[in-house]
Amino acid sequence: MGKLFGIFRIKRGEALPAAVAAVAALALNAFFVYKMYGVLTPPGNAAKLQRHIFNYFYISGYDPITLVTVSSWTDLYNVQRHPLLAFLISPLSLLNAGLTPLTGLNCALFITAALMAACAFYSLVFLRRTLTEVIGLGPLDANLLTTLFFSFGYVMVITFTPDHFGFSMCMLLIVLYVAGMRMKKRKIVPTWQMAVLYVFATGITTTNSVKTVLMQLAVNGRKFFRPSNILVGIVVPSVALWMFCKFEYDTFVAPIDKARHEARVKKRAAQKAQEEKMRKLYAEADSATRARMAPKMKKKRVVSKQGRPLSNEGMLRWSDVTTPRWPSLVENVFGEPLLFHRRHLLGDALRHRPVFVEYDIKANYFVEAAVALLFLAGIACGARSRLLWLALSWFGFDMALHLGLGFGINEVYIMSPHWLFVLPVAMAFLFRRARGWRLAALRAVVACLAAYMLAHNGWLLCRFMLTPVG
Repeated sequence: MGKLFGIFRIKRGEALPAAVAAVAALALNAFFVYKMYGVLTPPGNAAKLQRHIFNYFYISGYDPITLVTVSSWTDLYNVQRHPLLAFLISPLSLLNAGLTPLTGLNCALFITAALMAACAFYSLVFLRRTLTEVIGLGPLDANLLTTLFFSFGYVMVITFTPDHFGFSMCMLLIVLYVAGMRMKKRKIVPTWQMAVLYVFATGITTTNSVKTVLMQLAVNGRKFFRPSNILVGIVVPSVALWMFCKFEYDTFVAPIDKARHEARVKKRAAQKAQEEKMRKLYAEADSATRARMAPKMKKKRVVSKQGRPLSNEGMLRWSDVTTPRWPSLVENVFGEPLLFHRRHLLGDALRHRPVFVEYDIKANYFVEAAVALLFLAGIACGARSRLLWLALSWFGFDMALHLGLGFGINEVYIMSPHWLFVLPVAMAFLFRRARGWRLAALRAVVACLAAYMLAHNGWLLCRFMLTPVG
């Protein structure tokens, strides 16, 4: 057991950068606690807490389900997408249940802040370890790229936002580090380790199953296809997760879905009855009364921000084939995740934020282009690295889902923690290749980019944190 969790021990040579990472993660979470303290700490029953959190939680398109779950345990996650998450978090809900009577507060805000700070901390630690121990960068360059990664807008956001993306980013960086160390030592990923990583990564987010399979395939090569490995490492965990998911849905989620459906039916019936009453009154009214009633009789047209799907059945109903891809790539894949747009700051595209927002400062496009060019140059320099190709296969999978099929394309930036770490990993190979004045120039460019993004994103984030809720 000690060997299993030994990976989380901080090593002597990384104590100082780890301390800096801890301070940064704790500072952002402290700001978030300060912002939300007045509205999210009053105690109450489960239904009241749930309504209250959903009314006041407003950060981009992220959901407050983790806060709700810790406040008063209930299984609100989509179990097909996050089969284990509610149960992984359940001990924290028990902790909150014990602290609430002692403090007179709903302590979920503090508990989730500590959890997100820990995930952000280990994300930075495992990224830096990958850069130093696997790729072979020196401390200076590794620290510089880790700082660049932390300066990305949505890395900063997910550091304090209690959504599953923070857990998933940390888990993927652990998997990448494990894969890199196995490659470096010319060892395979054993079946038991594959099963453990597969269960936890997939339990957090189902799409991580593909990434863990790609990881073992990249490390083990032909040995991946051993029947015993596929059976014990992939098939058995998949069946177990599916069976658990079915049990979870039938036991915990189905009653909630049934209640929601009945409430929707009741609400639609009430609306229909009200419309029928208004039509009857309108038909019986005189011309002057009709003129006053006319504006109320017009139905407000709700413009959907979701494009046309490939199919209206099954999972494909979430696809999107009509939202334009190039603006999505510029503004929402390499734009918003790196540098916040000042207008509609951290707005929700499903509420009031337009799908596409352009930068007021055109220089931001040059910053975005510089990061993209460094990313491409890093790919060219690391073209022979199996680790880089593994990271790029994950990136390619995400792009196929979002830009190809259009899943979540109208708010694709909130998914960016799943791939943003691939950028500094690729750039590390450019650093490893550069020598002399080229290396000095590269360091200067990356330092300037990191400083600009930290200043730009930090200023806007501080403004967001200091804006009263409500």
